[in-house]
Amino acid sequence: MTAQAEPITFPPAPGRQDHRRELAELLGLTVAELPDEARFVDDLALDSLDMMSLAAWLDERGVRVDPAHATLGSVGEVLALLDNTAALGLTGLSVEMSDGRSELPGPPAPPADPLVPVLETRTFRLVPLEPKDVPFLYALAVHPRNCFRWRYHGVPPSPERFTDELWAHVLTQYVVRRVDDNQPVGHVVAYGANQNVSHAFLGAVFQGRYPGTGLAAETVALFARHLFRVFPLRKLYLEIPDFNWGQLSSGEGTYFETEGVLREHVYYAGRYWDQRVCAIYGDMHGQKPNPAKGTAR
Repeated sequence: MTAQAEPITFPPAPGRQDHRRELAELLGLTVAELPDEARFVDDLALDSLDMMSLAAWLDERGVRVDPAHATLGSVGEVLALLDNTAALGLTGLSVEMSDGRSELPGPPAPPADPLVPVLETRTFRLVPLEPKDVPFLYALAVHPRNCFRWRYHGVPPSPERFTDELWAHVLTQYVVRRVDDNQPVGHVVAYGANQNVSHAFLGAVFQGRYPGTGLAAETVALFARHLFRVFPLRKLYLEIPDFNWGQLSSGEGTYFETEGVLREHVYYAGRYWDQRVCAIYGDMHGQKPNPAKGTAR
């Protein structure tokens, strides 16, 4: 007579309503404002920094946002992912959001040398520019979705001019690539540093699927931390015309401070727009700054 194996049991997990209450607290909303059908962007008007906070909250609970399917659509979809994670008892592991399926990731990376610069999230990495990257960067800069927000303010330059000016007044810059397949998805740049390199300006541009998901904001936060770590910067400035303000306004007072407003400073689409000058602050001891999403220069 053989002994029967004990059935596998999992510890009780928080119910869906518990997750909904936690989500409401995270977003500063009531539970009643978070029905399953509520969409984060279209209905709740979450901006890029709100979505970054949401992605970080999910990551802490074992749900990783896959860059190939980066949009977190509705409250119900997110709660279903959390239900799947809890049902599998994946404490300390992660479930990857990919075409509606849940997949276990590989083992975590070994601890890194603390002096080696951190240039990678679990989704994107920052890679130094190479000559082969110029066509991608040019296409990204002149795309209609980006061109009016980026450095040329809606007027695409010639490829020759773009190449000549790529490093003009730049402190450092990186191509943003996906970790999973190394495909380029964006561009981050620090520019306009003063003579003593005590402050500089920060800018970023990404392919259209990523702004608003939180993944782009997380990567710019990584870039900001890197800049404070390797340069003696006191603060990083963000130049934000009002037509970009809705993408990151939730971060004011938390991730960055508005230091001034240039009235009717930028002309586009038949009118003049105010431009905000905001700052991310570092400190004299190299502590991590508050993350914030960069904007066009």
